[in-house]
Parts: sequence; C-alpha cells; structure tokens
Amino acid sequence: MKNKGVQGNLRVLAAQAKAVLASQATKAESRIVIAVIGKDRAGIMAGVTGLLAKIDANILDVSQTIMSDLFTMVMLVDIKVISVPFSKLKASLEAYGQSSGLSIIVQHEEIFRAMHRV
Repeated sequence: MKNKGVQGNLRVLAAQAKAVLASQATKAESRIVIAVIGKDRAGIMAGVTGLLAKIDANILDVSQTIMSDLFTMVMLVDIKVISVPFSKLKASLEAYGQSSGLSIIVQHEEIFRAMHRV
C-alpha cells in the first residue's frame, strides 16, 4: 500500500514540475529582446516605442545610453497580447531601422539568453 501512495505522490510532483516548466516556457516565448544602435538624433526611442504601442506590446524594461554620438538601446518586451504575428512585428521594426539609419535586432528572449550564456 505504501508503494502506491509514494507513486501517487511522485505523479503529483511530476505533474506540478511539468506545469511549472510549461509556464516558464510560455513566459519566455512571450518576451522579446530588441537592440537598437545608430547615430544619435531626436525621436529614435519615440519611433520604436510608438511601433510597439500600436500593436499592444508591453515594454518591461529598457536600457538606453548615448556614447559620444552613438545611440544604443536594449528593451525587454512582452508580446503575449500583440495584435500581429511576431514575424510581422520583427519585419516592421527592422524596416523602420533601415529607413531610419538604425540597426535593429529583434529576438525571442530564450534565443537571446542561449546566445549569451557564459
């Protein structure tokens, strides 16, 4: 009898662990990292954030600095409820970057983290 109780407890624990992992995967898949680099000028941040606001993306964190005349920004963005597919968001940000003389890189958070693991 004890063995069945232990097995039942193990099944419950395994199910809980699986649910936690699934939740973490969903969270990571719903977040992206956006890196922006280019010659500093007025309106860069407004242009990028305006595109994100139009599709209901939520900016979770942003780091921005200007080094001499070089603008740099990295953003963590929640795209869980965006109104367009990720591929369209990525294409529109990259197109905006090209038309504005900026380099804009858009990646899912888990890809970014995997690439920058030490």
